[in-house]
Amino acid sequence: MRMKTRMISLCAIAGMTALSLAGCSEAAVSGNSSAASESTSEAASSSENAVSAGSAAVSTVATSGGSSASGINQIPEETEEASAENVDFSSFKIGEIESYVVNDGGWCQATHNSILSAMNDLGIPEDNLITLESIDDTDQASVKEAAEQLVDQGCNLIIGASTGYSSYLPEIAEKNPDVIFAQWGNKVDGLVGYEIRSYEGMFLAGYACELLSQDQNTELGYSASYNEFSVRTAINAYALGAKYANADAKVKVASAASWYDIDKETQCAQSLIDSGIKYMGMEASSPAIPETCEKNGAFVVGYHNDMSSLAPKAVLVSFEWNFAPIFKSIITRTAEKTATPDDFYYWGGDCSRLSDFADFVPEDVVQKVTDLKSKLESGEVQVYAGELKDNQGNVLVKEGQVMSDEDIIQQNFFVDNVETSWTVQ
Repeated sequence: MRMKTRMISLCAIAGMTALSLAGCSEAAVSGNSSAASESTSEAASSSENAVSAGSAAVSTVATSGGSSASGINQIPEETEEASAENVDFSSFKIGEIESYVVNDGGWCQATHNSILSAMNDLGIPEDNLITLESIDDTDQASVKEAAEQLVDQGCNLIIGASTGYSSYLPEIAEKNPDVIFAQWGNKVDGLVGYEIRSYEGMFLAGYACELLSQDQNTELGYSASYNEFSVRTAINAYALGAKYANADAKVKVASAASWYDIDKETQCAQSLIDSGIKYMGMEASSPAIPETCEKNGAFVVGYHNDMSSLAPKAVLVSFEWNFAPIFKSIITRTAEKTATPDDFYYWGGDCSRLSDFADFVPEDVVQKVTDLKSKLESGEVQVYAGELKDNQGNVLVKEGQVMSDEDIIQQNFFVDNVETSWTVQ
């Protein structure tokens, strides 16, 4: 008899990369439009520039909470329930800047739902949230106009939900010291930073896929978007989870070079399936990859939100972003006037989670994943423990050591069982 497991809560961020596969080469997936090519390049460049902008700051972030030597205050993982009880949130206004629409089924929806969840927990009326959608994170004028509009409408807190905004928001924040600006991604001067330790959830997902796949094929797939730090995190953690299940496991990556493109994502998933892969991870928002898997008798780990309803016969489990605990803390500290632009959140716990496993996933696999989750929580198993090598043969972490938060966040590498044509500069 098979059962549906309880929700697995974990932590993390999320990652990406790409590979030229038969039927899904970089040229084929990207299309033949020069405009599309320029857009892809700009988006990837924007994200990587955001990483570079925060690299010096992140390097001194302490892993145990508290203030670092650089002045960055890493907020410890704790609830704000006690202090929140004494705060009047009735007139507290929140501004939300999204790169796409909030019902995209992916990243924007996960962020938006997390804000609403935090507001609901704190008793803040939904009317107090002003959401601006489809603000291009490569267009400085659009980002500046959106931020200034939210300031003019009296927002106390403005949340930028794309790393691309980090290039433009500090200037606006400096001119409006009474407003707190929070930015997803690596820590940037002048902005509250927030991240999730997504790698633990994706490690479990890769472990589950390899347990299911290894009797047929030790090669898994990963259908991804851009060669960007959060996407690299997802791919690497997924690959390391697979390797934990089977030392011979490999992960082949295909890239759509887009954050949301049904046609390209369909091509990527199909190319992986055509190469003999039956189990894959994904970093995308559209329903294309789950639906393609279901049509071909393949299986996938959903991403951003629970995707089981999109392809109930194909989605094994989904990785879900849950920013609500972090947003709850940021909102409370902003209302209390204790929030500062030096604050940095890098939280685990319930912030990243796996949804319920599908009913068709065998009980023994679910139990093994649950057991591994417990080992991660206790520290018995470390995702980025040495010896760990990249896919160029370089030693990333020596035997007996664990990778620093700085390097985990940056993800300037692909681990040795990832097969991709992408490189990291």
